[in-house]
Amino acid sequence: MGWVWHTVVRSIWIGMVLFPMWLAYVVPWVRMRRFGATIPDAVWERKHRKHAARFYRLAVRMRGGLIKVGQILSTRVDLMPREWIAELSGLQDEVDPTPWSDVEPHLRAGYDAPLESLFTELDQEAIAAASFGQVHRGITADGTRIALKIRYADIERKLAVDLWLMSWAVRLFNVFLPKIRLSPIYDEIKRALTTELDYEQEARFTRIIHGHFEGREGVEVPRVIDALTTRDVICTTWVDGVKITSPKLLDDPRLDRAKLLERLLWAWIQMMYVDGVFQSDPHPGNLLARLDDAGEPILGVVDFGQVKILDRAFHQKLVSSVMAFAMGNVDMFLGALVDIGLFPESEKDRMRPIVAELMEHLRGADPMSGGQLDFAALRMRVLETVDRMEGVAIPQELVLYGRTFALLAGVTRSIAPDVNALAIARPLVTQALLAGGPPEQPVKTPEIAAASSAPRTGASNG
Repeated sequence: MGWVWHTVVRSIWIGMVLFPMWLAYVVPWVRMRRFGATIPDAVWERKHRKHAARFYRLAVRMRGGLIKVGQILSTRVDLMPREWIAELSGLQDEVDPTPWSDVEPHLRAGYDAPLESLFTELDQEAIAAASFGQVHRGITADGTRIALKIRYADIERKLAVDLWLMSWAVRLFNVFLPKIRLSPIYDEIKRALTTELDYEQEARFTRIIHGHFEGREGVEVPRVIDALTTRDVICTTWVDGVKITSPKLLDDPRLDRAKLLERLLWAWIQMMYVDGVFQSDPHPGNLLARLDDAGEPILGVVDFGQVKILDRAFHQKLVSSVMAFAMGNVDMFLGALVDIGLFPESEKDRMRPIVAELMEHLRGADPMSGGQLDFAALRMRVLETVDRMEGVAIPQELVLYGRTFALLAGVTRSIAPDVNALAIARPLVTQALLAGGPPEQPVKTPEIAAASSAPRTGASNG
């Protein structure tokens, strides 16, 4: 009965935050809509800041899927107020690890053999912990250094509660956005969370991306050890390095920051524009770096729980929009935005002056002249423009695409604030585009089948 009690308590706790939050918004909204009251912008801004901070604290306290929900909401610049975007953008999926005494029984239950026969060493203290699982370092019986990512035993139950509550919250809050159906957004949140909880799929994508980078100089992706990977555990080879933003790395006089930045950008350009399968969560915790014996920077990319497939059709739509923007052709750019799904054909005339103004502003900047582009100012201008595009819902593919670039931009500023990242990226992107873009089918069905049916001697899926 312990899990029943836990579920009830969790539901009540989350509901006690979300329902008063809804009331705090619906009362002034009804006053404004039904009785013609005027609510000053300053009042809405204070309300947004207060309740965004409350949701932030709730997500950090309750863990489970709420941190992920907050991170996803922070990318929805088309739906969320700017105060919410600013507050939730700071959410990091880093939590205190679960004690080994709680993790070990779950880990043992997943293997057919005793842990002592599978590992010669297995650290009981986690090196990293997130909402859905935590990572332990170890050495296998054959001497291979490994990272063991273990899913929490109760996470599926927690996620089910969170998603049920979110489904009701979407219905309640949709009243504030009558022109937009929020149910597809909920469906996308549900899909994203259940996908990240699927360790078998994460292992498949890790195998695929490892295969793409095998033999490519300067970038390491861990290899999945199939015999020790189960439904609840992903076992990969250990990747040496420290967090890419670590002062220990950045203060090393041997480090060529521009070279490290080039390898980071090259890795994602290869994934997005050549391979068509990319890790869409490049925050510093998933990026490691070290210097080899010759002092050359080596980039390590880990954690493939969030992976996006970019097929050639969508890639060509993005290329068309970039070309139209580069030529300054407003009509062509509007058509490209319609093709992407940003708004329907019927809205082109209404959007024309808004898009033309944004294009004029962005094209007036010269990001290739030297130094870093002011991403903060650019982001604020885009937010202001989206605020004016009432009734527009950005496709999730474009949201993930933009979020990936935003995270990379933040990392590039930390690595080399005085280096022009766009100047480095331009020839790399040109080279990738000349290669013809990603394949028609970036992840082939036989490849998925082969990965999912890989042998698992010594382990069970139970």
